[in-house]
Amino acid sequence: MRIKAIDHFTIRTSDLEMTAQFFEQCIGLHRGPRPQFAFPGAWMYNDDGHPILHLVSLPEGHIPEALVAYLGNKGAQSGSGAIDHVSFKGHDLASTQQHFVHQKVPFRERVIPQINEHQIFLDDPNGITIEIIFPFSPSNKIVGTPLPVVDVI
Repeated sequence: MRIKAIDHFTIRTSDLEMTAQFFEQCIGLHRGPRPQFAFPGAWMYNDDGHPILHLVSLPEGHIPEALVAYLGNKGAQSGSGAIDHVSFKGHDLASTQQHFVHQKVPFRERVIPQINEHQIFLDDPNGITIEIIFPFSPSNKIVGTPLPVVDVI
């Protein structure tokens, strides 16, 4: 198993607009297309056209049911705090799955064919969620704990 690159990171925020403006104005990212998930958010892109920051809106601390189904029931102050998860692009799905099984590391999986992703999630010792994204293929097998299917419009 090897990690190829960091894919994106996700921040849960109670002020989506202020957070997006900060990353636009101070960091130089720009808003771009985002799948029509059933919860509010924004994707912030770098100059290469890659969405490196995913923002998830938690207005007044409310966690939408669709967000709970997709990322779990975490408030902004548990586990990884305001950062929801760190995501990496992975290489060789089957070998990665077997590596985690061999190491007895619990992991969760989901496929989202609409965005061509097979996702693996695990938690580090500090409670920070780590995601590893692989290309989707109908022949991919889910070896870890399956996560609920998410509707992406």
